[in-house]
Amino acid sequence: MNRSRSLSAALAAALLATASAAAGQVGFGYVRGSLQAECASCHGAALAEGGLRVDSWEALIRGSSFGEAVIPFDPGHSLMIRLVSGPLEHPADVGGEPLTAGEVSRLRDWVADGARDGAGRVPFDGSRDFLYAANQDAAVVSVIDTEANVVARHVHLEELGFGPNAKPHHIAVAPDGERWYLSLIGANRVLKFDRQNRLLGQAAFEVPGMLALHDSGDPLYVGRSMSAVDPPQRIGRIDTGSMTVEELDVFFPRPHALSLSGDGRYVYSASLGTNQIAAIEPESEQIELTTIEGGRPHAPVQFSLAPDGATLVAATQLSGLLLTYDLGAPLRPELIASVEVGGQPWHPVHTPDGASVYVGNKNANTVTVLDRASGHVRTVRHPGLAQPHGSAVRPDGRYVYVTGTNTRGAYPSRYVEEGRAVGTVVVIDTTRGEVVKVIEVEANPTGLGIRAPG
Repeated sequence: MNRSRSLSAALAAALLATASAAAGQVGFGYVRGSLQAECASCHGAALAEGGLRVDSWEALIRGSSFGEAVIPFDPGHSLMIRLVSGPLEHPADVGGEPLTAGEVSRLRDWVADGARDGAGRVPFDGSRDFLYAANQDAAVVSVIDTEANVVARHVHLEELGFGPNAKPHHIAVAPDGERWYLSLIGANRVLKFDRQNRLLGQAAFEVPGMLALHDSGDPLYVGRSMSAVDPPQRIGRIDTGSMTVEELDVFFPRPHALSLSGDGRYVYSASLGTNQIAAIEPESEQIELTTIEGGRPHAPVQFSLAPDGATLVAATQLSGLLLTYDLGAPLRPELIASVEVGGQPWHPVHTPDGASVYVGNKNANTVTVLDRASGHVRTVRHPGLAQPHGSAVRPDGRYVYVTGTNTRGAYPSRYVEEGRAVGTVVVIDTTRGEVVKVIEVEANPTGLGIRAPG
C-alpha cells in the first residue's frame, strides 16, 4: 500500500463526498480518494492482487477472483471491511500501514448506505437472476448475483424478529423472480419475500423442509425437515396470496422429497422412513403409494423433474442411487432406470435441456453428472465441495450451483477468522464440466433457490 497522497486526489474526494452528502447518500466519491491513495498500488490497473481492483466502482463491485469485496448494506459481513478493521489487519499483514480510523469509518458508512456509485445507484439492483442460499446455522440468506457470481445482498432473519436458531433450510422462487419463499425449520414458519427482500407474509407449519412451487406461482407445497424425529404424516399446500395452509395426508412417516408434475396437477413426496413414494392429485384428493424396489432402505432425499415433465429422478441417501421414474401414468410412477453413485447423493437438478442431472454426494465430497441419454456417469471433484447439499441451475443452463455445508471444516476459508464457520456455493461451468469459482457464504448453507427456466 502506498501512503503517499496528492492534494488533487484529496480535493476531488472531498468535493465528491460533499456532493453525495448533499444528495442524502454516501456515493463512491466519499471513499475513492482513500482507496486510490491507500490501496490502488496493489489493487489497481497495473497490479491487481487476487484479481481485485479498487480504482473504479465497477471493478470494486465485481470483486476479486475469489468473491465479493463488499456486500451492499452489510459492512459487518463485507470482506473488505473485515480485512481493514481487524483482526486480519490488512494491509499491515503484507507490510503496509493500516488505514486510519477515519478511513475505515468512511468505508463502513459507504457500504452501509448500499455501496453506491457516484450517481447513487446500488449494485445489482437491475440483476436479472438472483440465487438464494439458506445458511442454516447463521439465520442468514445469501443473495447471489449469477452474472458476477458474488454475494449481492444478505437477508438477516434476526433483524426480522426471528431467533438465531431459525434454521433457514430451502427456497423456492416464483417464475418471474418477483417473489421467493423460505422454510424455517427452527421457527416452524414458511416466509414470503419480494425481490427487494422485504418480508411480505408468513405461514405456520411444523418443521418445514423442502419447497415446491407451481409454475404459475401458486400454490406452494412444503414437506417436513429431515431433522424432525416424528413429524406429522402430511405435507402442506400454501396459498401464496393469503399464506394460508392446507395439509394433505401422505400416510407414511417423515415425508421429505418433494416435486410437482410438469402441469402442476400432481405432487410427489417420498418417505425417509419407508421405501415409499406418494403421488397425489390434490384437486380430486386421489393418492397412490408406490414402493421403491430393491428391499434395502433407500431414504430419498429429493427429486428433480425433467424439463419435459416425462420423468422424475430421485436421489437416495442410504442406497446411493439415482432412480428415474416414468410419469406416463402420473399417479403410478414406474421405475425405468437405476444408477449407483454412492456417497449419499442429496439434491439432484436437471440442466434446462434435460440432457444431464447433477447431484452432490454429501459423504464423498463430489458431484456426479449423469448423462441422461447414455447413462454415462462422471465425477466432479474440488476442495470447495465440502459435504455437498443443495443444488440449482441458472435458467440459461450455463452454471450449476452446489452448496457445501462444510460443517466438518474440511474447506479452509481464504481468510481465517477465529470462530467463523464458512460454507460454500460452488459454481460449475456446464460447458467445461468443471468448477470455476467457490463463493464463500455463511455457516452451513443447505438449500438453494432460483427461478426456473422459461
